[in-house]
Amino acid sequence: MYLITKNIYALLIATATFTANYASADQTTIDKIELASQQNNVAQLTQIANTAKGYDAALVNYRLAIAHNIIGERDKAITLLDSAQMILTDDKLSEDETEVNALLAQVYGYRISIKPITGMYYGIKSSNALASASESDETNPRVHLIKGIIAYNTPNIFGGSKQQALKSLNTSINHYQNDDNLGYQWGQAEALVWRGLTHLALNDVQSALDDWQASLDIAPNYTWPQMLISNNQG
Repeated sequence: MYLITKNIYALLIATATFTANYASADQTTIDKIELASQQNNVAQLTQIANTAKGYDAALVNYRLAIAHNIIGERDKAITLLDSAQMILTDDKLSEDETEVNALLAQVYGYRISIKPITGMYYGIKSSNALASASESDETNPRVHLIKGIIAYNTPNIFGGSKQQALKSLNTSINHYQNDDNLGYQWGQAEALVWRGLTHLALNDVQSALDDWQASLDIAPNYTWPQMLISNNQG
């Protein structure tokens, strides 16, 4: 009887550990990640990363990678992307397939921006992950956001296009109006920043300013659109 009870207890502990490591995405945590990222708060992102699990952990590691890369800590950024990639490609991860593949595509894409020499290798991986995400849900706003980011950042000679970026970002922003995938919602204010950058690249400064202001209407403390407005007004 004692042995049976002990075995059941061990099973419960193992189940609890598995649940902790692969818990479903939590919108409250994602909101905290996005707020800290928008304010470039590395300390807060690091604190969240210490307890985040599953998809949340992948997202916060991706956001931290951006923050560290901005301040010149490229090796740290790559290590964080390694962690995000490991989580998102783990067969034990039980999360929304579309969301996982969309974020994975962006993790691969950001690797290229840090180390362009890896473009051939990670470009294929990013494209495949994004294609899988699109096939499983063509209305997901983050899928189109990432399509837009990739089209914006890819040189024309390799298939990039500012016009294609604008098309994808328009689609993304439209789909954000009906985004009901609670637990994975992020990127709406960011999509407006990227569309503004695309307008700017296409020499439409007023539309760019309008998008950055719309981003601030959603996220008033977002430092990126604040800086872009300051740098491009009058």
